[in-house]
Amino acid sequence: PSPPARMLATRPCCGPGPERRAVLGEAPRFHAQAKGKNVRLDGHSRRATRRNSFCNGVTFTQRPIRLYEQVRLRLVAVRPGWSGALRFGFTAHDPSLMSVQDIPKYACPDLVTRPGYWAKALPENLALRDTVLAYWADRHGRVFYSVNDGEPVLFHCGVAVGGPLWALIDVYGITDEVQLLGTLQSSPATTTPSGSFSGSQDDSDSDVTFSVNQSSSSESSLVTAPSSPLSPPVSPGLSPPELAGSRNGECTVCFDGEVDTVIYTCGHMCLCHGCGLRLKRQPRACCPICRRPIKDVIKIYRP
Repeated sequence: PSPPARMLATRPCCGPGPERRAVLGEAPRFHAQAKGKNVRLDGHSRRATRRNSFCNGVTFTQRPIRLYEQVRLRLVAVRPGWSGALRFGFTAHDPSLMSVQDIPKYACPDLVTRPGYWAKALPENLALRDTVLAYWADRHGRVFYSVNDGEPVLFHCGVAVGGPLWALIDVYGITDEVQLLGTLQSSPATTTPSGSFSGSQDDSDSDVTFSVNQSSSSESSLVTAPSSPLSPPVSPGLSPPELAGSRNGECTVCFDGEVDTVIYTCGHMCLCHGCGLRLKRQPRACCPICRRPIKDVIKIYRP
């Protein structure tokens, strides 16, 4: 007879955000072969440690992640001194089919400039030891995250959800070691204009209230206007993280360089010039915000 299903998350989940319940089945583990050269896994493939440098820490889960299934990570070890923190997201590419040469030094910008990869950085002020990060994708291709079971934050849009998705986790920068925890299932969330969430048993199209293409008379942490710099999404309960270096904000690809480049023809201003040139050279290059084709990138100069 088949063994009984194993409960992966046994503690109740309380606090704000959508209703969540434990997932029955196999807990996700890190893929044993598809990983950066500096990644070391424990015997259960639940802990990933980056041994050297600040990069080559890209990892994936060994199985696809369901829609609304929360990938839960504990930041086990954080080491100050580097710049940047954990990068996370999803890929539509099966890690089992990847070769060592397919896995670059960085998730951002190396992977996210390729079709089928979506990832961004966790703000450094949230990358603290023993922080529990949860993130998930909904059926509309939106990715949300929460920190320590706090308020969900809209993190990414435009993820292709027509096929399986594997979690992508880059143990980068100040993040030295992460642990995969048991997953939880989020109920489909209803986003209200104020950004609050409520559980819903009816997964209808009514839960689409925000669109990344909508403009707003005032800048929102959930919506980026075409001509505004990209700021990391911020939960209403958290203060905005510091922008790196200037009023122009961080490049949305490398999260390090200053935004100084406009994409033609969509007009989004979200890249440093170096990432803009690299992105333009990619086959079928598209804007990381709206996914429209890139015809050119234009460096701007300020007095």
